[in-house]
Amino acid sequence: MRFPGEDVKHAMGRESNKRSELVADGAEDLRLFELENGPVISVEINLELIPLFLSKTRDRTEESLEATNVIRTAEGQRLEQYVRVVGGREYGMPGPIDRDVYVAVMKLLHRSGGMPSDGRVTFTIYELLEILGKKKGGTGYERVRDCLDRISDSVIYAQNAFYDNEAKQFRTHRFSPWSVHFASTSQSQGRSAERHLLIFDPILVHSYNSGYLKSLDTDFFFSLKNPMAKSLYQLVDAKRRGKLSWTVDVQQLRQLISMPSTYRHDSKIEEKTRPGVKELKKRGFFERVDYEQRGESHVLCFRISREFAEARERPQISLSDAERRTADGLLRHGVASATAEKLVSENGASHCRRYLEALAYQPNVSNPAGWLVRYIEKGWPVPLPAEVSDNFSSGGSQQKPLQPAFEQPSSADEPSQNSQNSDEEHVRRALERRKQAGDFDKTIADLESLSHNEYSRFVAAPAPIVDAEENRFYISLSGELYIYLGPAEPENRFYVCTLNRSD
Repeated sequence: MRFPGEDVKHAMGRESNKRSELVADGAEDLRLFELENGPVISVEINLELIPLFLSKTRDRTEESLEATNVIRTAEGQRLEQYVRVVGGREYGMPGPIDRDVYVAVMKLLHRSGGMPSDGRVTFTIYELLEILGKKKGGTGYERVRDCLDRISDSVIYAQNAFYDNEAKQFRTHRFSPWSVHFASTSQSQGRSAERHLLIFDPILVHSYNSGYLKSLDTDFFFSLKNPMAKSLYQLVDAKRRGKLSWTVDVQQLRQLISMPSTYRHDSKIEEKTRPGVKELKKRGFFERVDYEQRGESHVLCFRISREFAEARERPQISLSDAERRTADGLLRHGVASATAEKLVSENGASHCRRYLEALAYQPNVSNPAGWLVRYIEKGWPVPLPAEVSDNFSSGGSQQKPLQPAFEQPSSADEPSQNSQNSDEEHVRRALERRKQAGDFDKTIADLESLSHNEYSRFVAAPAPIVDAEENRFYISLSGELYIYLGPAEPENRFYVCTLNRSD
């Protein structure tokens, strides 16, 4: 285990120099709202490194946890560090759900412009539930309140293990992260009618405002499914200190991620961390993780993806609340944070939502993230059941379904054969004008260039094929493309062209 050690001053100095170079180069400052609405927030490093949250989700019986370490400071001194976290009698030790609420609080703090000098932050439970992506009602309110109380009741004792960024030395402190004060619980339409108050401990206020911070991608954090993945992401991202690797003794790792002391064997610890490592590899944070033996010790070598790290060092894309929710939807299906933001920024939220809604109706999609990225970027048509195709074509809004180009005769007023022929000829002339104007060019080109596997799903599909321009099509076995004018029934198909495919 390593708490901030020998490289602290050098790392902070490099960061300071880097910022000076940016100013000297005339780099453009981001506008405040771009920073506030982004997924990457600033968090206080000491609290990121202290093992505050137990890794267990159930049956937590531990009343406290400990972590020890020995480091060599920048001055060459040997320093023994000790951390003890004690849970409150009523609520016990914090766990994975409390970790989520802690990150939500830090994001709320970020949105409000940073840490106030008095550490006082007002909030509503509704705001935290919105950040967490949870339902705004029911037991959610009580669970969040319990989490805030549980963290408030926890006491941290950090001996030579709390770095003071102004004094450039380690301190010994005993503190609780915050105190929380709830106002009236009266509610109006699911929202709290009162704002509650959270007061950060002065030790954390001082450290935060002295600039002892790191970035955390909250969109990525909340998109992770496995609690161990969240714990490892937060820890390793803090420990690597801007580097692309971090190595730790397996027994030290057990302390840092708050695993039970009953996990004495290295193999057991490696087994319990494996699901989290697997998810972080799949999501692109870890490039690789090696389990090695060095002397009498076993170590884990975490190697971070350069692409992941560099994407979060770039300025964040500014998104509105609606666009941010759409980007969050893409994240939940495995799309990388930077890619999701770019897709929404460049293509619009409604365009992206169309494909998010269409995904559930696509058979045999083994890679949802890849499917979403490909279809959103290309704007390809997709087969959809008739009952949802109108909603797709209108971007999810409550608009009238696409109407036929001519009035359908009623059964009570049977037209003559000449009238039917006249109507059909009128439609065909209108379609020909649309075709000559290029209305269908993109869809035709897309269908002709699709891979065989993609295209084969469209041929003779029982559901209409809907493109981004609200047109609904049918492809015959021989490659003839028809457009629906009116309800998606065979009698309402009108020939457009025969697709020219090399296969």
